[in-house]
Order: sequence, then C-alpha cells, then structure tokens
Amino acid sequence: MREKDYIVIIGSANIDVAGYSHHPLNYADSNPGKIKFTPGGVGRNIAHNLALLGKNAWLLSAVGGDFYGQSLLAQTNQSGVYVDKCLIVPGENTSSYLSLLDNTGEMLVAINDMSISDCISAEFLAQHQEFIRGAKVIVADCNLSEEALVWVLENSGET
Repeated sequence: MREKDYIVIIGSANIDVAGYSHHPLNYADSNPGKIKFTPGGVGRNIAHNLALLGKNAWLLSAVGGDFYGQSLLAQTNQSGVYVDKCLIVPGENTSSYLSLLDNTGEMLVAINDMSISDCISAEFLAQHQEFIRGAKVIVADCNLSEEALVWVLENSGET
C-alpha cells in the first residue's frame, strides 16, 4: 500500500433489524409482517459508500464475538471495505438497532444497543496510530465517545 492512498473511517458498525407490519398493528399481540437484517452503523455506512466510489476504505470499529459480528464484517469486507483492523470483542454483543414500523412505513419505536462502540477507545486507536496518521483522509463518526474524538483530533497529524 502506498503512503496516503487510503481513507480511515473510525466509527460504529451495527446490524439494523427492521420489522414491517403488513396490517395495522395489534398491540400486545403477534403481527404478521416482514423482518429485515441489514448492515448499518454510521462509520460502516460511510466506509461502504466510499468503497462503492472506488476508494481504498479502511474501517476501524468494534463488533462482538458473535454471529452478527462475523456476518457484519464478512458483508462489509465483501462490499470492498477493509475490516482487518476492526476489534472483535469476545463475549460482547455486536451493536444493533431494532425498529418497528407500521403498515404505512411509519416508525413507531426503536431500540439500540450500541454499547460496544465504547470499545473504540483512545487506547484502541493508539494501537493503530501510525496507520491512522498515514491515511490521506480520516473520517470520524461523531457518535464516538468524547475520549475517542479528542484522540482523533489530537493525533491525526497533517491529514
């Protein structure tokens, strides 16, 4: 890899789960519909779109050591994003976002479990400092912790 020919994206990667009801919802009951699982997360989505544009995109994120984490990294890698430097945290759940939509497509409620994003810490980023500083462009998901954002700002070098 030539110096400065890659983009580093630091941010979340999660599984988006959306439930779509076929009919008006019956509360406190099971409702027929469709459930979709798709890769998501601000950082992952940015990296994915940069890869679609033909850019050399590297994602620095954290996923759980579960099926969803494995699947998310595989799908993201298949889309052309390098995921080799992502942190896999055994025993933790991969970040997820669950939404419930009614039959008109209106979101009624959502729940997120994105606590693993706290693993994208200054300590984790420091392990990749040379790589991050060598990037042509650094993109930081502003949903990162304050500690991680401060680290990026203080350690990004001339990029």
